[in-house]
Amino acid sequence: MSGRADIAMIEEYAARSPISKWLGFSAQENGADVLFHLAVDERHIGNALIRALHGGAIAAFLEFSAEAMLHARLHGERRLSSINADIDYLTSARAQNMTARVRLVRVGRRIAFVEAVGWQKDEASPVAAGRFRFRIGEEK
Repeated sequence: MSGRADIAMIEEYAARSPISKWLGFSAQENGADVLFHLAVDERHIGNALIRALHGGAIAAFLEFSAEAMLHARLHGERRLSSINADIDYLTSARAQNMTARVRLVRVGRRIAFVEAVGWQKDEASPVAAGRFRFRIGEEK
C-alpha cells in the first residue's frame, strides 16, 4: 500500500473518531512513509507552570497514530481493540505541536505489535516512545 492510500484510509478512520478531533490529529505523506501530527491546544497542557503537554495527551496521540496506521494496513477490513500500551516519556514535552512515526513490528492473524515515536523539533530527540499490542478481530 502506498503512502497516499494509507493517508486516505487514515483520514477516513480519523474522521469517525472524537479523539482525533480532540487531539487535532492529522497525517501526511512523507515519501513512502506517513507522519502523524498533534496540533497542540490549551486543553493538552498538563502543567501550566512549565507549559508542558499532559502525558495522557501524548499517550493518546501515539496510540491513536499506531491504531490508525494498523487500520490502514489492514484496509479497514478488520476490527481492532487495544490489548495494552507501554509509553516511555523520554523528556518533558513543551506546548508545541508533535510529530510521530509509526512502525508495524509484526502483524499476525490475531495480534499486532506496533511502535510509535513522537518528537517536537527534531526526530533525533524524541519526547516519547510507545509500544502497543492490538487484537485483530473478525472482518467487519
